[in-house]
Amino acid sequence: MSSLRTDLGRVVANEARWLASFVERGRGWLARSPDPNLALGIPLSEGERLHSIGMHFPLEIAYCDAAGKVLRIVTLPPFRIAPAVAGAVVAWELVPGKLEGITVGERLLCD
Repeated sequence: MSSLRTDLGRVVANEARWLASFVERGRGWLARSPDPNLALGIPLSEGERLHSIGMHFPLEIAYCDAAGKVLRIVTLPPFRIAPAVAGAVVAWELVPGKLEGITVGERLLCD
């Protein structure tokens, strides 16, 4: 099982899942309960926007570049569309509060 941690060794989520397929990405957090131990990684195309339509709880999203460097952190309430983030190739979705203390420029690593 993979975990998500910072380059300084702080564990952000004990379980990190990569959602590569169209079906996995479409399901995302839908039909899941908020789990503070889970991070979902979503590959992004340039200009792609994420959403929380159909969600019943907010999400915290860390947009990262190819090296894992955090470019932006967004808290997304239910039924909203997130902004596109230039240079982001992955978005890590977590329950709110899990990215507290993480700053832009830190790296998130999935091991």
